Amino acid sequence: MNAELAALTTPSALSGHDLFYVHLDERQCSATLGFTGQEGHDGFEFFLAFTDVRNVSVRGWGPPGRKDVRLERTENGITVSVATQGSSLNFEAADMTTPRTRSFQTAPGSS
Repeated sequence: MNAELAALTTPSALSGHDLFYVHLDERQCSATLGFTGQEGHDGFEFFLAFTDVRNVSVRGWGPPGRKDVRLERTENGITVSVATQGSSLNFEAADMTTPRTRSFQTAPGSS
């Protein structure tokens, strides 16, 4: 997880991808964020799963798309912040994994 988190905490690492999936599971105290991106005719998606999620705050929510996404390592785990005009999602988590990644070819002209 440390290498994954180190790569994702660099400025704009996640903000350059479309956030298309958010799942908050109160039973498991977890959150999953799904991102997608495209480079030429190659598309990809990946999911980030957060455990022991706490201090969740949601204000409004817009359609899938580019958001300002920031991850920060703290003494108590990870702080997650997702924002776009008129909406935000913030929470803290103990840990993070990347449970699923997928690459695929996109149709010509679908940028």
